[in-house]
Amino acid sequence: MSEIRKIASASHAVTNDVVFELITRRLTPGSRVLDYGAGRGHMSERVGNWFEMQGRPSREHVIPCEIVPEIFEYDGAACRRIAGNSDIPVEDGSVDLIYSIEVLEHVGDPYGFLRNAYAKLKPGGHLVFSVPNILHLASRIRFLLTGFPELFGPPSTLDKNAGRICGHIMPLGYPYFVYGLRKVGFSNIEFSVDRRKQGALFGAVVLYPFLWLMTRTYDRNLRRYDEEVWSEHRDTVHQNNSFDVLSSRSCIMTAVKPG
Repeated sequence: MSEIRKIASASHAVTNDVVFELITRRLTPGSRVLDYGAGRGHMSERVGNWFEMQGRPSREHVIPCEIVPEIFEYDGAACRRIAGNSDIPVEDGSVDLIYSIEVLEHVGDPYGFLRNAYAKLKPGGHLVFSVPNILHLASRIRFLLTGFPELFGPPSTLDKNAGRICGHIMPLGYPYFVYGLRKVGFSNIEFSVDRRKQGALFGAVVLYPFLWLMTRTYDRNLRRYDEEVWSEHRDTVHQNNSFDVLSSRSCIMTAVKPG
């Protein structure tokens, strides 16, 4: 069936397409889905249309949440208000999937969000989120030269700037999201790629042998320093300098609450 879309999104189209595919791959017609930081409702509408095409009323399955619900435009679901403290306004163990697109970089306590998401999901439920990838090679070079990763700059304290790039206040990369997800109990953690950054691709190819060598060296030194930490994070260390992490525009993460 063809998908109907009309509400604009502030996120990149390719990011939205990848996240939508990751979401719908994990849904059944009976799923309850929460959109954290729904904005105007672009993805709520897309997911709502998916349920409608399964013969299910979107209002019974899609729960949008937004700090300013007045901007929400999708009529197929009622948008709930969220505060800036990472709380999620549903009962514990009540939803099958939570997703958040380009939101956690604006949140002062992203680890609190991961903890709350774990509590709100049913056993076997899924979490899907995307943030700017501060570890692609162009971002690493920008940080080296300016002290700021790509899509992060001097953060503004003004409330009116909370939704802008200067409202990006939490530059966490892949290993730290893995830590946060594992810490609260998530499993089956995966990284997905959206659009590969042209500015990162050439350098990633040219420098990859050097980065591979440095990764092996770091891995060996970490094992000598603390074998327990090495055992816990060996996969993270290698993924951190993988071609996917070195080139993807966004850091898209999926995880499962065991059960």
